[in-house]
Amino acid sequence: MLANKVPCLYCQTKNEADQENCQHCGMPLAKDHPDGEKSRQRFFVKAFWGIVIFCIVMVIYLPRHLF
Repeated sequence: MLANKVPCLYCQTKNEADQENCQHCGMPLAKDHPDGEKSRQRFFVKAFWGIVIFCIVMVIYLPRHLF
């Protein structure tokens, strides 16, 4: 079974996600790593809804030309 690996914020060594300290330098590992899957998903959701709202506003705001 493949376990998730997270890099240490200090030395960039890949560590098992369930460890509390880095196996290389001994520094504490971050609970919510900035490179984590949830962080990327939250950014995507925010960007997606921002683009959707922008498109809706532009459809309503931009003048329509009658040809």
